[in-house]
Amino acid sequence: MPDIFKILSSHRSVRKYKDKPIPDDLLDKILTSARQAPTSSNLQAYSIIVIKDKENKKTLAHLCGDQPWVESCPVFLAICPDLYRLQKVCELRNYKSNDKYMEMFIVAVVDTALVAQNIAVAAEASGLGVCMIGGIRNNPDQVCELLRLPQKVFPLVGMCLGWPDQDPMIKPRLIKNAIIHNEYYDDKNFEKLIAEYDEIIKNTGLYDGPRRKVPSPDGREIPDDDYSWSEHTSRRMASQDPTTLRTHMKKFLLDRGFGLE
Repeated sequence: MPDIFKILSSHRSVRKYKDKPIPDDLLDKILTSARQAPTSSNLQAYSIIVIKDKENKKTLAHLCGDQPWVESCPVFLAICPDLYRLQKVCELRNYKSNDKYMEMFIVAVVDTALVAQNIAVAAEASGLGVCMIGGIRNNPDQVCELLRLPQKVFPLVGMCLGWPDQDPMIKPRLIKNAIIHNEYYDDKNFEKLIAEYDEIIKNTGLYDGPRRKVPSPDGREIPDDDYSWSEHTSRRMASQDPTTLRTHMKKFLLDRGFGLE
């Protein structure tokens, strides 16, 4: 029996895959088990689009920011919050769906995130490698058109699935005491914990080399040996780049019929 703690602690993003298909029965088992993820009020406010066609994956790879592993993976999933199906259910029973409030949007996003994580765990337990693709939100209108998504459905996250052809590092996560709080939020050791984590990340070489660094939004330059998680993360959070921030998403969601009141 697989050691679930080992599986969860060994997650890493795999971006290179063997030229070997995923058996349909295995994929079906993964998706079937994933559908048992927790869901608010049993609404199951999500849909999963399975993409195997080479041309569709090629198009998606470009729309996701020219990520070649989207094209090369045997199976690509688009995992989508879905309030359209619930609207249709209401119509079936002669009700009008009251989904204009933010809460229903949050419910659909949380449901989708939970099922995505279940897919990842089930896939990794089966020996597959996965890579989550947030870039599916780079050009959401074109993705919706390609996948024929109706109103009130949108691509939240993509996922590459395939047999690993590389052995990437497992990135160390933040120190436990920076994340886990007992009884109340406590950040009195914040600076010490972040400094410790910065050293851990520096020792991995994760951000070595100029291509791995994020440009500073104010143009500042720092020594390479001072660039670690806190600098990388601060630059990402302070970014003014509309592409990085995906500033199009609010208008896109409103145009797709999602209520954000």
